[in-house]
Amino acid sequence: MNSIKQGTLILLIALSQLVLAPSVFALDDPVDRIDEIQFSEAQLAQVLAPIALYPDSLLTHILIASTYPLEVVQANRWRNKYQALEAEAAVKRAEDKGWDPSILALLAFPTVLEKLSDDLDWTQKLGDAFLQDEARVLASIQTLRQQADNANTFDDMDNMKVTKVNQQIIIEPVQKEIVYVPVYDTRVVYGHWRWYNYPPVYWVYPPRYPVHYPSHYSSRFYWHSGIHISFNYYFSAFHWHKRHIVVTHHHSANRYRSHKRIVTSSGAQRWNHKPAHRRGVAYRSTSVKQRYHSHRPSTLQTKQLRSVERHGNSAKPKHYSTAQVKQSREQRFSQKLAKAQHSNINNSQHKSVKQGAKESRQQRNNNHQRDMRHQPDKSHQQYKSTQRERSQQPYKSTQRERSQQQYKSTQREKSQQPYKSTQREKIQQPERSKQKSKNTQQSRQRASDQKKDYRQQQAKSQQRSQSAQARSPQRSQPSRTKQRDH
Repeated sequence: MNSIKQGTLILLIALSQLVLAPSVFALDDPVDRIDEIQFSEAQLAQVLAPIALYPDSLLTHILIASTYPLEVVQANRWRNKYQALEAEAAVKRAEDKGWDPSILALLAFPTVLEKLSDDLDWTQKLGDAFLQDEARVLASIQTLRQQADNANTFDDMDNMKVTKVNQQIIIEPVQKEIVYVPVYDTRVVYGHWRWYNYPPVYWVYPPRYPVHYPSHYSSRFYWHSGIHISFNYYFSAFHWHKRHIVVTHHHSANRYRSHKRIVTSSGAQRWNHKPAHRRGVAYRSTSVKQRYHSHRPSTLQTKQLRSVERHGNSAKPKHYSTAQVKQSREQRFSQKLAKAQHSNINNSQHKSVKQGAKESRQQRNNNHQRDMRHQPDKSHQQYKSTQRERSQQPYKSTQRERSQQQYKSTQREKSQQPYKSTQREKIQQPERSKQKSKNTQQSRQRASDQKKDYRQQQAKSQQRSQSAQARSPQRSQPSRTKQRDH
């Protein structure tokens, strides 16, 4: 018996190795080593901001429809062709299209359907987050509603009724079978937005859609025209306590039913995603792909394959696990702290060096002053005499400069006096026309007299120079005779 047990154990171990071997080898593939990326709280809040304050019945249909983005686009194109149809007629006419019941219910709300189709990236993010973790999405909706309640936003909501059950905020229509779509500014209704790097998504509606403004201007909500529900609409609701959506039979849901009645009904069951309505659209992560047995590679795998094709097999796979992201963030934070500490230490050392240099300078100055005090009187007198000489030198030089400047100014004044007198004489001539001739004659005579005087002065100067030259040899002869005698 023991040998049989041992043999069975060996066989089980061998089979387990064979079973586990493909998964182990699969981990060596860089494509399969991609872990599941989870949306952060900031990303979820950013995506859910424009719809978190919608009524619960409409919000359930939006979340379900976001998991089927291709059918959303098809339904929006079909609805644009038949814009003249009313809500009930449009839903009944599109029943043979084979679309999901939530997409059929959204045909009555063309504004919402157009937003889901136009902003397709946002729709895919919403659907991926809802398929990845339904409970986190519902929890994020409740946090946003709590944030709006703290900002006193629900005081202005006229067409919707807000109730709190077990600390969960439920939004329902005031008129049971008339649903209004609220229009609000996501940057205002939630008060202070905590995630600065992830601002909330803000929708701007085109002017062709009618919007009903409130009676008072302080309201934060505007409303589209109300939709009268007379078709299959009330077949889904939130089970807030368990954090999932509950669905009932949708063929007989054309009358209003509260969320309690839908959740506690006999045929109620948890909503399950149907891959057939996905129409071949790739899932985001490998775990969701494996959950719904999809053979198409996920969007993350296609991105990794593209990077491998571009950079070759040497491309390192990207690890997207939350644990690794946290580790990388902690490492970066620790590096920043180490750099900050190192910079603080360097600054403190630099400050200490500066303080030491200052103290040494002060000590040198103090020692120099002490030495100067203890020197003898002679050195002190010499020091004073040198100071006096230095102080008197610039004073004397300034006096000399001033005397030279005064002498030059007097010479200039003397030289300019005859020139100025002639100018004054020219300016002071009489203005009468009769005496012009006399004045001209007088001036000519004066000029001739001045010329004569000038010539006489030159002749006298020449005579003086000649006499001086004649005297100079007579004086030099006795001096020469004296030198010879010596």
